[in-house]
Amino acid sequence: MNTRFGLGISTFVVAAAVALPAHAQGAVTVVGGGMAQDCYEAVEYGRIPVTKALDLCTMALETETMKRRDKAATYTNRGILHMRMGNNTRALGDYERGLNMMPDLQETRVNVGAALYNLKRYPEALAALNLGVATEDTEARAVAHYNRGLTHEKLGDLQRAYEDFREALRLNPDFTMAASQMDRFTVVPAGG
Repeated sequence: MNTRFGLGISTFVVAAAVALPAHAQGAVTVVGGGMAQDCYEAVEYGRIPVTKALDLCTMALETETMKRRDKAATYTNRGILHMRMGNNTRALGDYERGLNMMPDLQETRVNVGAALYNLKRYPEALAALNLGVATEDTEARAVAHYNRGLTHEKLGDLQRAYEDFREALRLNPDFTMAASQMDRFTVVPAGG
């Protein structure tokens, strides 16, 4: 069965016109111990308040000697904490520092896209997320597709938004935010 999308043909139904924020990818793993590892665990497991976790990550960056990849990951992890506090500009700065050190951290590109989306810089967010969907990490790829779907929707491309939400759900069937987005769409047969 062929399907089509269109703005004026009831193929897209929005149940609620609520803009959801883009989602930051989970923490980037740091190998070894010390404060950088504690920073990672604080981001990944959320066992301490965000402000304390932020201080921990900052101390790790300022005082610990780390391998290049671990330092880049720690910048990414601190950026995630900034996003959780609603400071997307600071988050973006940390993500960019991490990428300057390790340009192949595709998970960080997912976070760059999320921060840019939250800053309403949609074309830039789309460019970052187009790179982020190349990550090998399945969960990060699902988040990248979800965020790219939100971005496509903001840019008026409903078909691509639908395709990205569908792919996010395929990659992670338990991704409730992607499932909620899919529930807003209606696909009708071509010609009908």
